[in-house]
Amino acid sequence: MRRIGLFIVALLLPALGWVIYVNDFRFVTEPVVVTAGGNRLTGTLVLPEHAPVKPGVVVFVHGDGPANASRDEGYYGIWETMAQQGYAVLAFDKPGVGGSGGNWLHQTMADRARETADIIDWARQDGRFDARCVGLWGTSQAGWVMPEVARLRPDIAFTLAVAPAINWLRQGRYNTRAAMVAAGDDEASIAAREAHWRHIQTLLEQPDGYEQYRREFGAAAALSADRWRFIRANMASDATAGLRYFVTPVHLILGGRDVNVDADETERVYRQTIPASLLTVTRIDEADHVMVKPLFARHPWLINVVGLFAPRSVQYDAYRQDVAAFLAAQPCGRGR
Repeated sequence: MRRIGLFIVALLLPALGWVIYVNDFRFVTEPVVVTAGGNRLTGTLVLPEHAPVKPGVVVFVHGDGPANASRDEGYYGIWETMAQQGYAVLAFDKPGVGGSGGNWLHQTMADRARETADIIDWARQDGRFDARCVGLWGTSQAGWVMPEVARLRPDIAFTLAVAPAINWLRQGRYNTRAAMVAAGDDEASIAAREAHWRHIQTLLEQPDGYEQYRREFGAAAALSADRWRFIRANMASDATAGLRYFVTPVHLILGGRDVNVDADETERVYRQTIPASLLTVTRIDEADHVMVKPLFARHPWLINVVGLFAPRSVQYDAYRQDVAAFLAAQPCGRGR
């Protein structure tokens, strides 16, 4: 038994060493607390291992859901890319997540924009960062937040927009159909689901719609009162008009296999609204909504398995390389 035990240890030690090695991302972190949007927010400050005296800083704006600062470490790869370009990163637990106060489901997109503007102000006043070089990175639902941030703080250095949505209701319809088509559902099933959501929308438009929703669906009512409130407060969101507030560089990154957001609509509206002198666009044809490879999009559970031994292999190298190239071209990184 002792020999068997020693043999197992001999096998496991190299594997453990490999896991530790590949998960040693090249940045340093420290906890940070700010008051923003009326809430005490806990988060993470990411710093390059060899930071400039006063690095530029990228403020992260989450998509939908109860996100913590690192999105359960899903941001580590892109944080490393930004750190290698000489940037710091500020990312926070959403209100009600981790140590943050409040409730993200009680926020409107305008609330989230004011929260982000407060974080920008804090970064500029902190003294550790170059106040001229505070930029944004945001994904998905952040597409409705960042244009309003640009209105509130037009002197942001730049914006990195990853798979941002344009119109809340059209995005929901697109997601319903595209996800079901990708799953191989037949047209009758898709039509039934679309009819279901059209009915939910009519209820959302009524002041007492939630009570009616609960009466109709009973135990099958999947939406909580808070989620209903959140959707109702934000379902009129449309980014189109707000895109005109961008007066500094915007880099749009889209996935060709995105079933959450209509990449064609997003690219068309961005190109129509943002001057060509400010806008650059990259489309990674095989990528999904969060820039992961098709295997992981089809089988999300593999992310945790493969990610343990090869965490940088989950997302496309092209995504990280594209972000690195954009940041290198800005006056705030290592090349300045």
